[in-house]
Amino acid sequence: MFNSVKMLTGVALLAALVFSSPASATSENEATFIVIDGDTLKLAAPLEVVGFMVPAALPGIVRSMDMLTAEDLALLPGRSAAEKLQTVPGVVVSQRQQYGVQSDLSIRGSSFEQVQMLVDGYDLGDPQTGHHIMNLPVGQQDIQRLEILPGHGSVLYGAGAFGGTVNVVTQRPAEHHGGHAAVTAGGQGVWGMEAAGDVALSQNNSARLSIEHMQTDGYDVLQADGSEAWGGNDADSWVGTGRMIHRFEKGEADIQAGYAERKFGAQGFYAPYPSWEETKTAFVAGRINHPVSENITLEPRVFYRRNTDRFVLFRDNPDAYTNNHLTHKVGSSLGGIADLGGRNTLSVKVEGVYEDIDSEGLRGGTSGDALGSHLRRRGSVAAELDNNDGPALWQIGGRLDTRQGYQPRFSGTGAMSYLASDVLTLRGSIGTFNRIPTFTELYYISPTDLGDPGLEAETGWSWDLGMDWNDGPWLGQMSFFKRQEDDLIEWARPQGTDQQWKAMNIAKGEVLGLESRLAWRHGAGHVLSVGYTWLDKETTMASHYEGKYSLLTPKHLIQMQAAIKLPWNLGWTVGGRYMERTAGPDDFRFLFVLDSRLDWTHSSGLFAGLMGTNLLDRRYEEIPGVQMSGALLTATVGMDF
Repeated sequence: MFNSVKMLTGVALLAALVFSSPASATSENEATFIVIDGDTLKLAAPLEVVGFMVPAALPGIVRSMDMLTAEDLALLPGRSAAEKLQTVPGVVVSQRQQYGVQSDLSIRGSSFEQVQMLVDGYDLGDPQTGHHIMNLPVGQQDIQRLEILPGHGSVLYGAGAFGGTVNVVTQRPAEHHGGHAAVTAGGQGVWGMEAAGDVALSQNNSARLSIEHMQTDGYDVLQADGSEAWGGNDADSWVGTGRMIHRFEKGEADIQAGYAERKFGAQGFYAPYPSWEETKTAFVAGRINHPVSENITLEPRVFYRRNTDRFVLFRDNPDAYTNNHLTHKVGSSLGGIADLGGRNTLSVKVEGVYEDIDSEGLRGGTSGDALGSHLRRRGSVAAELDNNDGPALWQIGGRLDTRQGYQPRFSGTGAMSYLASDVLTLRGSIGTFNRIPTFTELYYISPTDLGDPGLEAETGWSWDLGMDWNDGPWLGQMSFFKRQEDDLIEWARPQGTDQQWKAMNIAKGEVLGLESRLAWRHGAGHVLSVGYTWLDKETTMASHYEGKYSLLTPKHLIQMQAAIKLPWNLGWTVGGRYMERTAGPDDFRFLFVLDSRLDWTHSSGLFAGLMGTNLLDRRYEEIPGVQMSGALLTATVGMDF
């Protein structure tokens, strides 16, 4: 149901193996750089797979990469980007609620802190906590595609991706007038609306505005005595975005902004109490893509992110315990690519980032510090060299990060792929990574959890070997990988006690894994896909200690999707997930969820659809102690114009 992508050169590749159209041939006499949808693409001969973005997307062909296109996202059941990411092999989304309210993201057995999140190449990771990684200031209708790079992260985008990186590519303003509007309603008091409009301001200027709203009354959950009661899981979210692009000769300027406000019941989310949470995220960014010569393109960027998080431990008594967190993140960078001749390219990026937090709280009606006020700065320089021609392709890169309060650290990556035949590509990569603690891990204090200001950075390295088989309508993929981790930060406590969970550099980790997928697509648009992931994670902690999040990694993960094109402009999609973990209560350890959607479209632009999630009405948990929704049916009607 999703695209698998092989990507060429160091910063991006746009050739989807299953769902994209084949590229046309290009002679060596034609331009080596072109601009498509605002991204600078480097052409390679023979032009089978192409792509070089400065620096808007993730690296690839030498490394395997998955991509969910707009077509895929429109077919997949799910009410948020998080739910649709669950269809990608190796990706586990641990939700506490649907609608993009609160989700932890894991790739290849990583913790939720060890995944990097980008929006159009901008680093939107939250310095407070990885729990906010999916708190995107982007609505569903504004996502053009989701790019997923499993394994050690790109040196051009950060060193902290142990398990992988996700890049959300947003919709560009259309170069003509148009719009979209829809309303949604369904069970559990679900009601929502979305609207977007594109305006061609002039021949070289276009803009897009959108707004999205979703709310629900929540659902009942099973109680300890066997009865059912409302689960304190209502939600209300708003997202608005705007973007304007000015095109000039050989380049463009791009300004975008987004705002998201989410309010939701958080009963049992982090502690066994009837809690409430509100998050507000604002994001503004700008870039200029400009070729300075025939062989060199530069792209300066700036961005600003502001996030507030109000957490009330007892929603009916906020004075007893409330945290108000405010974080800022400001960054600027200068990136570029140069054609070195001989089908080699060099990518370079210099970046500076500032982060701070101002965190206050109420304790029994008395104001004071929660996490307190802290700031930190980071400076980075990264380079990647790529060979883009011949059956053997390779890339090598390195990154140096200097961070306030921590020793400078270097991370590196190397990868190679070999076109063994017309249908078979072999590949392998190796890389290192490191991650500094979040403000929560350093300074959090609550009745159940205690941070440590003296935490050191996590470090590690990983390798993977794999192959891609692409034969007409059939696609097969397989990857085997291993990751070593040192000085892991875990919330731990002595076994068999009720002491606070304390953040400690207490663990070492080793992850072995196998990812595989087989997909088929018929010319009429029918699609079948099945993916299987096996993970074996060993975490070694100090004697007599237990970890709070050690149970979250699954042992087996199976994802299945089928899409059928029916008469009368109907399309039907079915998706299923099976997950098995090594321990925990049955509702958490074993999970099977079946989702489906039925869509109708008309040539006039009218459309309608039905979506059903957890159709078997299974009781399950993606986070221990947080029951997910039973069967839920919603209907949507709207129009594109």
